[in-house]
Amino acid sequence: MRRSPSHSTCFWSRGLALLLVALVVVLAAAGFAAATTTDGATPDADVASPSPSPSPSPTEPTPEPTAITCVLSKDLVVFGTSVEVSGVVTPAVAGQEVAVNIGGVDVVTTATDASGAYAVEVVPHRSGAVVARVVVDGTLSDPQAISVKPKVTFSHGAAVPFLSARVVVNVAPAAYDGLVSVRVVHRGDVVGTYRGRPRDGRVTLSVPLRGIDGFTFTASLPASKGLVARTAQERIDVPWRRLSVGSTGAHVKGMLTAFQRLKIRVPGVGTRLSSQCGDAVMAFQKAYRLSRSYVFDHDDWRRLDGAKTVRPRHASPSLHIEVDKTRQILMVVKNGAVAGLICVSTGATGNTPEGAFQIQQKHPYTTSGYGGILFRTMGFLGDFAIHGYAPVPPYPASHGCIREPMWVADWVYNQSFVGERVYVYR
Repeated sequence: MRRSPSHSTCFWSRGLALLLVALVVVLAAAGFAAATTTDGATPDADVASPSPSPSPSPTEPTPEPTAITCVLSKDLVVFGTSVEVSGVVTPAVAGQEVAVNIGGVDVVTTATDASGAYAVEVVPHRSGAVVARVVVDGTLSDPQAISVKPKVTFSHGAAVPFLSARVVVNVAPAAYDGLVSVRVVHRGDVVGTYRGRPRDGRVTLSVPLRGIDGFTFTASLPASKGLVARTAQERIDVPWRRLSVGSTGAHVKGMLTAFQRLKIRVPGVGTRLSSQCGDAVMAFQKAYRLSRSYVFDHDDWRRLDGAKTVRPRHASPSLHIEVDKTRQILMVVKNGAVAGLICVSTGATGNTPEGAFQIQQKHPYTTSGYGGILFRTMGFLGDFAIHGYAPVPPYPASHGCIREPMWVADWVYNQSFVGERVYVYR
């Protein structure tokens, strides 16, 4: 059947219209996509928009590490004294707790101020390393060395010339057990060295003070018990005192003790200066060429300080007697050294014979042609003799004999024998 032209035209028209509608839809979709990607136009509300990419975060700063310093006000202290430990903690935070450690042991804690600084007093008991620590994180300072030396003090009893004094070296801590050496110096000379270990923190010494004025004690303590070595000094002043017949006290005893060391005969060593002790004072003053006053004053103490035993003129025989007319003294000599020295009085006119003689006779008592009894007489030439008599003044006063104090004549008599050599000289 043949279609009519009108029917074909209508069919073509409908097809073309559908094609145009499809083309419009495609173009509209393409335009929308271009608009959203190129012009940034806001899409319709029913079209989902893609999520925006997140912005990158800025880099956070690395926190500053904690640091702490440690400084000592001094690095050497005496046991029992304090030292300041100070420093700075960074970064600065007020109230930051800091511990101070000595020798591995925490001894104190403190806190920082607003600037991060801290300071604290500590009393170290032994030598070691001092370290400061930030408590919150354990940050440590560089170690600082501290040295501790023992504490040393001196104490003593009464200081009397030529007597022994009790001298105590006090050491702290009491646990210190090093061997302490004490050197004693007087007028530039070492007069004694003593050693001992402390007991209960003390070294007790008995030291003879053979002189007047100052004695210097130097104690040397070696390192021990975590303490470093040290030395300590003390000066002890020994005062003199004016003495005369009738004086009493320890100074009398000290003087007589010194006389004994010099072989000057004394009636005994006590605390009262008797008239017999006055003869010993005179013997000393004569022997050492001092003023013959019977009064023991500063010049006598000073001469006694450091005095040496008088040396005899003759060395033999081993036992003999010497009489020095110039000094008015008699010496009993044994084995070349003075065994006893006394004061005497020879002839007032200088008539006592000089030379080398021998004891010709000994008599417990004899009479004198000038009157009186002669005690413990030892004749050495004719009528010239050595004997006890009173008085025995500081100067030559006899008729020619050699007078001795009565209290000491017996001792000289008992030391001597018939035939013993007697030297008399000036």
